[in-house]
Amino acid sequence: MDITITMNKFYFSALVALSLTMALPAQAQPDQWSLGVAAAYSPAVYKETPSNQTVIPVIGYEGEHLFLRGFSAGYRVLPMSSPQNFVFKLMYDPRTLKPGDSDNAQIQMLDKRSSTILGGVSYQLRTPVGLLETSAATDIGDTHNGLYAEVALRFPLRFSNWGVTPGIGYSYNSDKLNNHLYGVSSEEAARSGLPEFEAKWDGQYFIGASAYWNIIDTVRVNGNVRYTNLEGDIEKSPIIESGISTTVSFGIAYLF
Repeated sequence: MDITITMNKFYFSALVALSLTMALPAQAQPDQWSLGVAAAYSPAVYKETPSNQTVIPVIGYEGEHLFLRGFSAGYRVLPMSSPQNFVFKLMYDPRTLKPGDSDNAQIQMLDKRSSTILGGVSYQLRTPVGLLETSAATDIGDTHNGLYAEVALRFPLRFSNWGVTPGIGYSYNSDKLNNHLYGVSSEEAARSGLPEFEAKWDGQYFIGASAYWNIIDTVRVNGNVRYTNLEGDIEKSPIIESGISTTVSFGIAYLF
């Protein structure tokens, strides 16, 4: 499974869509909609895959319990401002591999990877130092049947009309998910000449920051930067150009 996953424009768009909705101000009102546009850049992660630049429209909704954030949606068991909460989530994971998109002859011999839907739950706890969130999710689209867990600590800093939220975290993927993304099956190895690679349970850590600025009550500018570093045996995958990536995005939205 030499996944020179072409982080194609649709996949990248999902990441961009989150940038307009991650940096939510503490004073966000229930039943608030947002409509805007976002632009982002990310370097290539897989061999002979071009870097990604995209501009897309983004829609969001923040209710007391229900929310919509680009390509994800969720339901909070308790009200938005509760000191702790359980959140049920659905997330579209559009990571795909279209072998024909690659300039690498070996990658072109691989199997196609399809997108899927992830479903899961997270627990959020507001602590004196920040928001601690632990999450677990699984593939409910019957694409790879993998699962992942994540823990993240975010530090919201809020001011009158702007704010910034640094954060750090670690995500851990099952062998099925990692093989879907980074593995090379024996059949693919025989066709392509790439070494067979069977991924195990492994993960990645990430650090980043999101920020917002309310220019006026109905117009908000958002920005987001995220650094990700693959760890363990995943780094040995023969399809990865680099286990390190940094995504930067910027957006503007109208609130109503």
